[in-house]
Amino acid sequence: MKKILILIPLLIFSLSFSQGTLYINNYSDYGLQMRISAASPTNCFPLVYTSMSFPANTQSKIADFNNAAPYTNSWSIIFNYNGNIVGQPIPSAVLNTVSPLTQWQECQFMTMDNNNPNQPTDDIRFEMGDPTAFANCTPTSGSTFVDGNLTDAFWFYIPSQNATYLVVQP
Repeated sequence: MKKILILIPLLIFSLSFSQGTLYINNYSDYGLQMRISAASPTNCFPLVYTSMSFPANTQSKIADFNNAAPYTNSWSIIFNYNGNIVGQPIPSAVLNTVSPLTQWQECQFMTMDNNNPNQPTDDIRFEMGDPTAFANCTPTSGSTFVDGNLTDAFWFYIPSQNATYLVVQP
């Protein structure tokens, strides 16, 4: 009985800190080449990041690191300030372990030319994120709204849903 009473608060505590879902809604006619990261908002580590190619006119839900396919097949993890980068293919038990410790931090992306998918458009380079959510982490960049030449982008977090949204629109 004593063990059960100890395990219940631990379970509740671990569930209260979870990565949350990332919704990427690209309503534009441009594909996105992006680098996305998640980190601990309190001490900045672990830091988990990857590069993704995201198609035009696509909406997707990424529930956690292991559910990011087909947009990526691996993540990189840095466990502390002086730590080495550790690559993890998906699925991975290590990604399951670090997922509850992180929150979606930022997304840097470029819109890609439809006629030449390897060529960025003339639009600005977007740096999306909420620096106030990661005030202890430096450097933290990003904006919650960016008005580009070809597209606009929004980044926001809804605590009641534990969900982060990236919205790109014409």
